[in-house]
Amino acid sequence: MPTCGRCGGEFAAEELTRHENGPLLVVHCPDCGRVLGRYRRR
Repeated sequence: MPTCGRCGGEFAAEELTRHENGPLLVVHCPDCGRVLGRYRRR
């Protein structure tokens, strides 16, 4: 389970907030909004 470094929340992957930013998929903490990762879309 991913853990947010800001609020300390633990979330299942399907609970994370996602959006596309150009060629990247950006994943955020659903509670505080901190970016947890950026991934290239395929």
